[in-house]
Amino acid sequence: MQSNHPLIVEPIGLDPEKLPRPLNWAELFGNANPVEMEIGMGKATFLTEQAIARPETNFFGIEYARWFWRYASDRLRRHNCLNARTVRAEAFYFIREFVPASSLAVLHVYFPDPWPKKRHNKRRLINEPFMKETMRVLVPGGRLQVVTDHQAYFEEQMEPTIRASPLQVVDYNRPGSAIEGEFVGTNFERKYRREGRPFYAMAAVKGITEAPADVQISKTVE
Repeated sequence: MQSNHPLIVEPIGLDPEKLPRPLNWAELFGNANPVEMEIGMGKATFLTEQAIARPETNFFGIEYARWFWRYASDRLRRHNCLNARTVRAEAFYFIREFVPASSLAVLHVYFPDPWPKKRHNKRRLINEPFMKETMRVLVPGGRLQVVTDHQAYFEEQMEPTIRASPLQVVDYNRPGSAIEGEFVGTNFERKYRREGRPFYAMAAVKGITEAPADVQISKTVE
C-alpha cells in the first residue's frame, strides 16, 4: 500500500515498549476525560471523525497491521486530533498488559477478523478470555460495541459469548458519525455496503443488574 505523502506517526502513534504497565490515562492525555478504545482501527475513519466531533473524550486506537497503524496515526495527526493516541500491537495482549481496570468508557470492536476457516476459529477475538478482560477494563456502566459482516462469527460465537458474560446486553447505539444506513461509519463498512453485505451489531454494558425487556439485536441486510 502507498500514500501520497510521508506518513508521520508522532505524536499520535506510540511505541508500546516505552509505555508504562499499566497506563495512566490522565498522564498520557494530560486530562481526566473519559477514554474510549477502538480495536482494529484500520485507516481510523471512525476514530478521526469521533475525535474531531467529541474533543471532551479521549480516544485510543489499536491496530496490528503496520501500514494501517502508520496511516491512521498520520491521519489523526493531520486532523490535529490531540485527544487521540494509537499503538501497533496485538489487541488482547495490549489490553491485558497495559489497560488499567475500570478505566474505559467504551470499547469499540468493529469488523474484527472473522477467521472463517474452522481450524482458525480459535484466533477470533471475541471469546471468553477477551470478555473477562472487557469486564475488567470497563468502568461501571461502560459499554462494549461490536459490529461484523460475518454471520457465522456473529451467530456462532459473538452473540452467545457476549450473552454468557457478566455484561448485560442493551440496544446498540449508532455513533453520531454514522450516516443513514450505517452502523459505524468505518472505511471497511462503507466498502462492504457497496458490496451488499449484511451487518450484525450488538452492545453490552457493565454494571446493569437487569437488562431491558425489549432489547433487540441489530441486523440489517442491504
